[in-house]
Amino acid sequence: MIFKKDISSLHVPHNKHTAGCVPVKIETPKEVILPMNMHSGHDAEPIVSVGDHVYVGQLIAREEGRFSSPVHATVSGTVTEIAPMETADGKGTLAIKIESDGLMQADPNMKAPEFTDCDSFLQAVRDGGIVGLGGAAFPTWAKFNEAKNPEYKVDTVLINAAECEPYITSDHQMMLLHPDLIADGIEYLRKYMNEYLGDAKFMICIEKNKPDAIEVLKKTFEGKDYVVIHELNAIYPQGAKQVMLYNATGRVAVAGRRFPSFGALIINVSSIAKMAEYLNTGMPLVERIVTVDGPAVDKPMNLIAPIGTRISELVKVTGLKCEPGKVVVGGPMNGTAICSIDDPIVKVSNAVLIFDEKSAVLPEASACINCGRCIERCPVGISVAEVDRVMKIKDEDKRAKALIDTGVRQCVDCACCSYVCPANRPLLQKNWDAKAFLKKYAAAQKERQEVTNNG
Repeated sequence: MIFKKDISSLHVPHNKHTAGCVPVKIETPKEVILPMNMHSGHDAEPIVSVGDHVYVGQLIAREEGRFSSPVHATVSGTVTEIAPMETADGKGTLAIKIESDGLMQADPNMKAPEFTDCDSFLQAVRDGGIVGLGGAAFPTWAKFNEAKNPEYKVDTVLINAAECEPYITSDHQMMLLHPDLIADGIEYLRKYMNEYLGDAKFMICIEKNKPDAIEVLKKTFEGKDYVVIHELNAIYPQGAKQVMLYNATGRVAVAGRRFPSFGALIINVSSIAKMAEYLNTGMPLVERIVTVDGPAVDKPMNLIAPIGTRISELVKVTGLKCEPGKVVVGGPMNGTAICSIDDPIVKVSNAVLIFDEKSAVLPEASACINCGRCIERCPVGISVAEVDRVMKIKDEDKRAKALIDTGVRQCVDCACCSYVCPANRPLLQKNWDAKAFLKKYAAAQKERQEVTNNG
């Protein structure tokens, strides 16, 4: 880690064209497609069958395995298919397809959850299917549950409102429209996790390029000294949790340790709002604000759409100026290029960016010129240029040790290295490959040790 006053250092074009665009609710789509992997853990398990009638908010897939999350129907209608679908990561998953009846009838059994203590509160958050809506998709209940570890003393809750990626303004609009839900979410945490959070400070970390949202938040939390509106410089990647921890508190996140071990929890601002909405009403996570923008989009907008809506349905509203060259879900720095414009939006789809052919073509990579820009701009000081060389070491033990020495485990996936590389090298991809190897290597080592112990 390179110690600086502010470890965010990259100026990227903001392109916040939709900052002033109030979200528009789309017409109910004719069908939705709900993948079972809309979170970072194990896939959910369908509990409905083809032909079943379902209502908005009805549980249709239960959580299954570690860090899974339930899935709820986002339209009322009929289950028409439960089948495998391709995903951008190549792994694939099951998906439930629902044909809408156009009525959007809520589950008649829906009611606000009841909870009286920390455990029942966490179970309620778990049942709502709330995950990190900034992109990580980690189940929110599990994140909070880590604070119960007696070895940790959490004194700070960071509410991530930075929204540092270009184009995206969905969190911005959430703050403008629903500061009451953000306030409710904070109060729920203070009341039901008081044993573990105590007098924790709640820091809403927001970049200075959102003055209207800052004004709304300051008014909302006026007189509440346990909430701080912490204004950050508009420098990428302020929203990365390790970067935000350092820039907000001066604390350094170390690879391999749980975030609460640094005395902090972090939650996306839209996640805490959606959590509060569920706890208030019983309506789980079934829709979200999505920014639709990019060089190929005719009328950039913020749209409110049921999760599972095909991207092509969003494009019908915004229009296109030309044929898409590439479609990215998320931000341009570390979003995911998708297979088809008919793919559905999922829980973490905060933006859909559509690029024309010219802006979609990546320049050809050339040899490293050893300029050091990747290291200079890396917010956590990784020896990025070394990672590729080290990955070519044949001896896996030596490779693993050398990779750890590069600091690659600290990578925050921000793509600053790729962005500044004059040789146009895919450095973030190389970091991903290295981290995947280390994870696989550690699992193999653990398995070998267990075999030895069991003798």
